[in-house]
Amino acid sequence: MVMNRIFRRFILSALTLIVLAAGVALGSASAAAADLSDFRWEHRPLLLFAPTDSDPRLVETLGRIDASRCEFVDRDMVIGTVVAQGNSTLDDQALNADESQRLAAQYAIGENTFSVLLIGKDGGEKLRVNDVPDLHTIYAVIDGMQMRSREMRADPGRC
Repeated sequence: MVMNRIFRRFILSALTLIVLAAGVALGSASAAAADLSDFRWEHRPLLLFAPTDSDPRLVETLGRIDASRCEFVDRDMVIGTVVAQGNSTLDDQALNADESQRLAAQYAIGENTFSVLLIGKDGGEKLRVNDVPDLHTIYAVIDGMQMRSREMRADPGRC
C-alpha cells in the first residue's frame, strides 16, 4: 500500500513536470517572433534598421511602402523593423530586444545606424541602402532575379 502511494506521487509529479514543460515550450513558441529562416523560399524580407521607431527615415520608408503596397505584396515581401529603442517587429510579430540585437549583429548594423536590407527568398542579402530607399530600385533588383522572372511568367501580377 505504501509503495502504491509512492508510485502514484511519482507519476503525478512526473505528469505535472511534463505539463509545465509543455506549457512553457508552447507559450514561448507562440510568443516568439518569426525567425528570418521562417520566410526562406516564401517571402523576401525588407529589414529596416533605425535608432528608434520614430526615426523620420523609418517613418518615411514605411509611408513609401504603404503607398506602393500592391507592388510590395506582389513581390512576396514582408517588413522587418529593427530598432535600438522602441518596438521592433518582423512581419507584424513583435521582436524582443535580444532578437533585435541578434539581427543587428548578424548584419553588422550599428546602434545609431539607419539601413535598409533586402533579403532574398534564398536568405541571402541582395541589397543594402543606408538612406531612405527608392522602392523602384528595390523592385527593379527583385524583378531582375531569376526566381522573380519565373514568378512573373507564372502569375503576371495584380498591379
